[in-house]
Amino acid sequence: MGGAPHRSSPHRPATTSQRGSRSAPSPPARGQVLAAERVETPPPGAQDHPRDSWSSAPSVGRPSYPGPRSPRGVTALRPYPERSPVSGLSRALRNRALFEERSVLTLLRTDHAPFTLGLLAEHLGEDVRTRTAADLYDLLTGDLDELRLHGVDLPRSAQQYCATWVEQGFLTRRAAREERTEEFSLTEDAFGALRFLDQLHAPQGAVTRSRLSLLTDRLRTLAQETDPDSAHRLQSLRTEQERIAAQIEAVIELGAEPIPTSQAIEMAEELYALALDVPSDFARVRGELERLHRRLRLDLVEHDGPQGEILDHLFLGVDAIEGSEAGRSFAAFHSMLIDPVQEARFHDAVDDLATRPFAAGFGRERLGYLQGYLARLRGESHQVRHAMTDLSRSLREFVRSRQFEEFRALADRLRRPQRLALTVAPHVRPHSRLGVELTPSGLIPHSVGQLRLHSPSESTAEDSLELAAAEPLDLDALRATIRESEIDMVELTDAVDAVLARRGTATLEEVLAEHPATQGLASIVGLLVLAQRHGEPILEEDGSAAAEQLAWTTASGALHPRTARVTAYRFTRPVGRL
Repeated sequence: MGGAPHRSSPHRPATTSQRGSRSAPSPPARGQVLAAERVETPPPGAQDHPRDSWSSAPSVGRPSYPGPRSPRGVTALRPYPERSPVSGLSRALRNRALFEERSVLTLLRTDHAPFTLGLLAEHLGEDVRTRTAADLYDLLTGDLDELRLHGVDLPRSAQQYCATWVEQGFLTRRAAREERTEEFSLTEDAFGALRFLDQLHAPQGAVTRSRLSLLTDRLRTLAQETDPDSAHRLQSLRTEQERIAAQIEAVIELGAEPIPTSQAIEMAEELYALALDVPSDFARVRGELERLHRRLRLDLVEHDGPQGEILDHLFLGVDAIEGSEAGRSFAAFHSMLIDPVQEARFHDAVDDLATRPFAAGFGRERLGYLQGYLARLRGESHQVRHAMTDLSRSLREFVRSRQFEEFRALADRLRRPQRLALTVAPHVRPHSRLGVELTPSGLIPHSVGQLRLHSPSESTAEDSLELAAAEPLDLDALRATIRESEIDMVELTDAVDAVLARRGTATLEEVLAEHPATQGLASIVGLLVLAQRHGEPILEEDGSAAAEQLAWTTASGALHPRTARVTAYRFTRPVGRL
């Protein structure tokens, strides 16, 4: 072990022949590494000295795994010990990558993580998973005040902490669908951190009969449903049939015997823990859909070909998001969730459990949670469904409006100077002066000290305001103003009645001949309204509606007459008396 080679025992056969003819070495076993054969030549005068006086000198290069020596100084081949495919180094590197990539572990290392997760779990981790910004700010403000009274240093406001938590990955901020405001919800990583803390607070026993029974039943069901052999499937069904028949006979003879209370509580707790994990999965599904949406947009922008597969599918009407693996999986879950038969079975089972003797030991709060479980899942499922629909609609609109072409052109303009920069980089230093002045198109930042605060008092008038003398009201000017914005129906009614008093009947053209349109087109519109209400349409011999041509002048004078061909009407009785 100290580095000295092993002595060759006189009672063990040498690995080489006594006459110098070497036997062919056997090939190494799989998974083993053979040490390179090293021929050691003794230095001059070393033949008369013991072998250990020179063979213990360290060799140059990679050391070989020590093996038994031959009489001629040849180190025999000896395999290195077989190593595990996953070494400690690889595990350490994988753990380091995991700590850098998984945001759950990053969240647990942030400042004030215990207080952050506690507050967010209280307001967004229970029954309510989404809150508007105003509601969440109000709730957090009261909690922050109480924590400060207990000596916790939290100097910032609720709005500032929410903005920080969005940047750190605790919260997701989206626009509300029904209100013109923002709403907050926990991210997938935040739910993962909360589940990790819950497991530490209330660890579950790893060895339970209910867990093993659940695992066994699931494995047996999976094996039966994936067996392609019809004979085996029939044999399994017959065995199950015999077992059920035996249970029926036992119940008929001996009566129903429930399982012990401790075992029932244990099984209920396993199912309750499984139920708690499902609502938090909605955040993961929603985050996965949003990542898919961003990746599809990026693929559309960065695709160099004329049209990619995604673009072709979108033009053909294929929904890339709902057709994805995450979309199909969620659609199947959503359809099962809204199935009335499944809902009735679930509620009946929960109601039956509430009447069992072990319900008191299991807890009324847990039973209440299970009774409202499907309603809670349905609400969150609808939110994810709406989000998936919005993302699909946004992606289709992004393609149909040809916005992706503008983004492609912009990306190409950005990549072009980058390629040119890589070409000239070996020849030009980064700090070389080129003698070219560029005018930035964006905002030029300045120092805060250059800003000048605006004082409202500087623009306030120092003199007191005085009431001005009111002018007498001019009724003619007021009437003229009203005539500019409204049709003078009183004038038109008097005009129609005046013509009827002399003629007995009158058409629109005859009314305008004696009383011109003082308001221009507005008077024509007013006459048409009166004719439709109080007049009669004039018909041709074939029964079709007759037409007449009306003329009026604009406010610019008689040099610009206007005409219009309208349906002919006849007034037969006064309009003002109706």
